[in-house]
Amino acid sequence: MSINTKLVLLLTLTVGAVMLLASFLSLRQREAALRAALSDELRAHAVTLQIALEENYAGGRAGEAQRLIDRLRENSRVYGVLIYDERGNLLTRPQSEMEEIFGNPPELVQVLRAAEPVEFVRDAGGSDFLCLLLPLDFGAEKRGALEMIKPLALIEDDIAASRLRWLVTTLLLLAVIFLVVYVVTERGVARPMRALLEGAEALGRGDLSYRVAAAPRSKSGGELARLAEEFNRMADSLEAQRRAVLLESENRLRLEKQLRHSERLAAVGRLAAGIAHELGAPLNVIDARAEQLLAQPPDAAPAKRERNLQIIRRQSARIAHVVRQLLNLARPYNLRFAPVEIGELIRATLEAFEKAAENEGIEIRFEAAEAAAENLVVRGDRDFLAQVFTNIFRNAVQAMDGAAAAGELKIECRRAAEDGFVAVEISDTGGGIAPDELDKIFDPFYTTKDIGQGTGLGLAVARRIVEEHDGRLEASNRTDGRRGAVFTVYLPLAAVNAAEYTTKL
Repeated sequence: MSINTKLVLLLTLTVGAVMLLASFLSLRQREAALRAALSDELRAHAVTLQIALEENYAGGRAGEAQRLIDRLRENSRVYGVLIYDERGNLLTRPQSEMEEIFGNPPELVQVLRAAEPVEFVRDAGGSDFLCLLLPLDFGAEKRGALEMIKPLALIEDDIAASRLRWLVTTLLLLAVIFLVVYVVTERGVARPMRALLEGAEALGRGDLSYRVAAAPRSKSGGELARLAEEFNRMADSLEAQRRAVLLESENRLRLEKQLRHSERLAAVGRLAAGIAHELGAPLNVIDARAEQLLAQPPDAAPAKRERNLQIIRRQSARIAHVVRQLLNLARPYNLRFAPVEIGELIRATLEAFEKAAENEGIEIRFEAAEAAAENLVVRGDRDFLAQVFTNIFRNAVQAMDGAAAAGELKIECRRAAEDGFVAVEISDTGGGIAPDELDKIFDPFYTTKDIGQGTGLGLAVARRIVEEHDGRLEASNRTDGRRGAVFTVYLPLAAVNAAEYTTKL
């Protein structure tokens, strides 16, 4: 139910209830006034007749009294006149039906005894009559009573007409009140409220350009008009704030684009520097050997010529290896997914490092009990996953190469705390990773090794392969009090991601 309907009903019912109560009381007063007028008329006729009858009976003119009563009965507003003696017997000639209906009323005894008038209403034949009993003094210490009767029907027509006028007037007033209240609330409340509601809905939709058309304000001001003005002022403020936010967002986006562009340029610079570093040395060697070959006479020693050519070939192979790694890093991988038992894959990968680790005095510890017990199987490309672990194992062995104390390469395979993933944790006892290098070690060509010891692409390639398997590769330092780095590979379990991998297949 709308607020306008509520206000119209509330005001109409309230005003109508007050008006109905007032008009009802007025109607009751009107009815009481009519009854009082009828009673006064009856008393006036009865007192006049009482005086005349007492004179007639005192002078012995009983016949005159009867004729006076008969003439009075001709009055349409007098229903009947009865005279009783001191014993309650009728002295006049009543109509037969009147004697049967009104004869000897109970109030007659009181009037004869106390000589005081009594007025009462009697129900006769389904109609109400107003009766008045007056004492009569017949002289010679004789007493009687006079009863005059008037029908209440004389005022019932007036009462009915008054009730009809009251009903018609009430209905007309209710209709007028309803129309006036409706027009006032519609123009003064409903329309402004609907305008404010439409404005709120427009703001809710994000249309901050919507404005409420406020009604003209009177000199004293209007609450709804002021509310509309405040609403428009709020909309102006919101629109200004939105423009400011959009401008700030555009500036921030532009700055972010510039920052990303700068980062890309920096990345390209680091990549170019890495490529130049990795290719510059072998190219210098090739150039130097080629210059020696050109400087040698045709009949020079063939052994020296062959040695120079072999060096050129090795440096060319080194350049080709760097180029292949760059291609592997950039091009999309053609992964062939299949169930891979992670423990078995790690054992097979470690076989290639056992000899080098033994020569360097590095102990390899692989804790695969949990993997075997829980059958930790991932779904992925076996060859690419083997390359991931190969790159990480090689970095670990190289980090411990030449250490004063014996090193330890520890591999632990377990279910990750994150549901549906297996975690392979690879830790070494090398020098660890400097805190300022933790966020750089996965960048292409970033390396802390000596020249010729690595290209800086191994970890970048490993991370790319893990991400292609919907996993992640994280790096940190050991927290058990020993120096060394920790690389953790997270891969989704095959049972959890079977549907996803089937789609990729």
